[in-house]
This record gives sequence, structure tokens and C-alpha cells, in this order.
Amino acid sequence: MSTNLPSQVGDADPIIQDPRRRRGSCASRRPCSTSGSFASAVVAARVGSRQTMASGIFLSGAGLALMTVRVSVDGGYLSVLPGMLAMGLGMGLSMTPSTEAITSALPRRHQGVASALNDVTRELGTALGVALLGAVLSAGYRDAIDAKLDAVPAGAAEAARGGVANALEAADTAGPQAHQLVRAARESFVDGWQEAMWAGTIVMVVLFVYVLARGPNAAQRRRSKPR
Repeated sequence: MSTNLPSQVGDADPIIQDPRRRRGSCASRRPCSTSGSFASAVVAARVGSRQTMASGIFLSGAGLALMTVRVSVDGGYLSVLPGMLAMGLGMGLSMTPSTEAITSALPRRHQGVASALNDVTRELGTALGVALLGAVLSAGYRDAIDAKLDAVPAGAAEAARGGVANALEAADTAGPQAHQLVRAARESFVDGWQEAMWAGTIVMVVLFVYVLARGPNAAQRRRSKPR
């Protein structure tokens, strides 16, 4: 599951319209993610890899939930910032023990394979996460905007159904309904965003339960210590 959706959809996001804020949508997570990565080694030494990984997943899920309940058209970037910070901290906490779980599962002579597998799973998870959550967001947007286009000219309405960026561009041709179209597009984007973030939160809950039940622990690492 990817946590990069906010930055991936930034170009079409009416919540993050300022280019400086779009860059900040990614940069704002980095300090928390870096801090979480440094803290994960200390936390894992105290409570174990399984609990550390689960804590990171819990924080990431909490971040997605925060972005669901706090997001608003009028709230702008600040409405999603707390969730992004929580998500960044969770990513940092979970990545180090996740990498360790993969590399410790193979002997030393196969550490190159382990490193490659770690990279592949991370890249694949990012691609799938963005694709799946993006599809949920797009479907939610289309469902939400259909009911708000009755008074909008047919050409502009058809363009608006194609995506929020198209809707904002088509507003120039909507005449007196331009403001209505822009508002409808932004509200519909937020509706789709909420559906996508709820879907991500559910995935994180399932992953959290799985890691608590089946995640790596110190005893397993000792039994499978690489040779």
C-alpha cells in the first residue's frame, strides 16, 4: 500500500493548488519519516520488530483516517497536513524493521537478492497503492459530480466528468455557472478523496492485525539467523 497518493494527485488537487504547497506535500512528510526511521531502531531494541512495525502501520493508518475526516475544500492544505505528518512518522517506524525482516530471512550469500526483493516490493506496493487508491478516488469523484452538473452547459459538464483538472479548465466555458462548476468539482474531489482514504485505512487495519499476529519477532530471527 502506498502512502504517496497526496503527492501523486497534487497536480489535479484543488486542496493543494499552490505549486509551493504541492512540493511541500511531499517535503512535509520527510522530517517525520526520517525521525521515525532513526527512532525505529531504538524502539525495536526495546519492544521488538513486530511491535515497532505494527506501531508504524497503526500511525500510517491513523494518518489516512485523519486525512479522511479533516479534509475540506475550504480547509486547504492545512486540513490534510496532520494526517500526512502522522503517516510520515508511521512510514519511518515501519520501513526499517520491514527491511530487516526481508534481509534476515535469507543467508548472507543471498543478501543481494534480499536487497533487490526489498526494493521490488516497495516499488510495487507504491505503484499498486497509487493505482488502486487513485481509481477509488476517480470513481468517487465521478459519482459525486454527476448530481451537481444539472445547470452546467453540456460541454463543460462532459469535460468535468473526466476529472477535476478538466473541470477547472472547462469553467472558462461555463459562463454564469463557472463558479458553480468549480465548487462542484472541488467538493466532488474531496468526496472521492475521502472514499480513497477510507479504503487505504481499511487496508492498513487489515495489515496491522496481520503483522500483530504473524509479524517477525526476536525468536524467529534467532532461529533463522543467516549463515
